[in-house]
Amino acid sequence: MAENKDTQAIDAAPAKSGGGLIGKLLIAGFMGAVIAVECLLAYLFIPTPDEVAALAEENMTKKLPASLATDEIAASQDEMKNMVEIQLGDYSITISQRNSATALRADFTLAGTVLASEESTFSNLMEKHPARFREIVLYEFRNSEREDLDDPELGLIKRRILERSNNLFGKPILKTLMFPDFSYIEQ
Repeated sequence: MAENKDTQAIDAAPAKSGGGLIGKLLIAGFMGAVIAVECLLAYLFIPTPDEVAALAEENMTKKLPASLATDEIAASQDEMKNMVEIQLGDYSITISQRNSATALRADFTLAGTVLASEESTFSNLMEKHPARFREIVLYEFRNSEREDLDDPELGLIKRRILERSNNLFGKPILKTLMFPDFSYIEQ
């Protein structure tokens, strides 16, 4: 009889549940709603990169005096009037691709600009260092990646050639580089 009471007591005790499925779904739904509201607020209130750039430009123009901005524009236009284009040579380079059986063939004409007042100085420097300048151009092209050659403006290659050539000349005499004729093919 004692055993019967113990089993009845055990049977009569309510079964403990670890939280129902409905409770878990309510918590998950609440958390999902909070995350969705946060995402919506972030989408509405965080500015896009274009808006940030426009605000920065607007703030910059407010801080600069109007005369300074027009003076800089006039100075750059005057400098462009004083620039002279100089032909720096025709090149035909084979560029082997690392870890590949293919090679690229680049054919181009290189030109640059210098100040008109420094044209004779630049000509003298080029007469002293024609092979070194050519080596700089060849080196930069041979060490460039395919992505660098795919850039329509060849910006990275131009910057590296300008930096190394101006170091060769001892001063930043060469102002810009241009590739008026550029093509490359895969072989």
